[in-house]
Amino acid sequence: MRRAVLAVLLLGAVASMAAAQTRTLTVANWKGYGSDSAYGAVVFEKMYNVKVVHQYFTSLEEMLTMLRAGGMGKIDVLLPNSAFVKVAVDEGLVQAIDTSKISSYGDILKSLREFPDAIGPGGKVYAVPWTWGTTSLGYNPKFVKDAPTSWAALWDPRYAGKVGFFDDYDTAIRTAALYLGLDPQNPDLGKVKEALLALKKNTRTYWASYDDFLKPYAAEEIVIGNMWAGLATKLTNAKQPVVYVHPREGTIGWTDFWAIAKDAPQYDLACKWIDFMVGEKFQLAWATDKDNAHCTVNTRVMGKLTDSQKRAIWIYPNPPAKLAMQQSMNQDQRQAWLDLWNEVKASQ
Repeated sequence: MRRAVLAVLLLGAVASMAAAQTRTLTVANWKGYGSDSAYGAVVFEKMYNVKVVHQYFTSLEEMLTMLRAGGMGKIDVLLPNSAFVKVAVDEGLVQAIDTSKISSYGDILKSLREFPDAIGPGGKVYAVPWTWGTTSLGYNPKFVKDAPTSWAALWDPRYAGKVGFFDDYDTAIRTAALYLGLDPQNPDLGKVKEALLALKKNTRTYWASYDDFLKPYAAEEIVIGNMWAGLATKLTNAKQPVVYVHPREGTIGWTDFWAIAKDAPQYDLACKWIDFMVGEKFQLAWATDKDNAHCTVNTRVMGKLTDSQKRAIWIYPNPPAKLAMQQSMNQDQRQAWLDLWNEVKASQ
């Protein structure tokens, strides 16, 4: 009898150990975006003896739809950016994060940590910054000789038919607002529309993906435009001549945040994931990845980067001083901006 009881106890212990070993954390993110790297999920799995399963999305709207259409109670952590955080909070798609469980929380850049859209009622934190970047002015120095430092370069008649402009209503309107000296969060849309219509004379292509920009740039069909910092990095890695600058009027900025889904099956493990993702080990590896480097949010890591590493992520000698950060808009504002941009593109 004793042996039978012992056997049952042993089987129970083995079953409990197996269950602990097979804990699963479900992560919603873009494919190939840091968290599924060799220094990301693979390392985390070994640290906590768990399995990380990625649910990939191809747009931020799709990410929200994943939650709305049955993801509650299945997805643990997700990655909204600065334009969608408030939407997720307001809809109750995410829950407050116990930042006492995030050991590196105090090391995160204060300006990003205190982003208003990530803070809910009572000062509760609903999203933790993970990385940030810019959509700024880039050009081919072979054809653009005067080293422009203003968005006005895009409107310069010397570059008629040579501009590549990002096909994104949010970026388009904020860029035009900066050029005009208007508030990029709430500009005069009439003036913005006039400026964007005038820019059409110079625009060769409205791009929406890496290839949309890289191919005509390599063919020297476009020589200047607004581009992601990651695009400038890809051009550099491809040995294409490029200069990436932060215009004196300001630069479009964005931040990606980790958030914990409402009813997440693994809340404590999700906190550990966020702690790992914003911690020094991961952040240093990602900021110095020669093929996929991104700006760090961790001040300790920022202090460790060499000048060449800062150049690689376009923050040398310092990050841009003026950031027009993308942020959530109400439905009416979003629709007004989208309608304006569609009108501009459809005009002759």
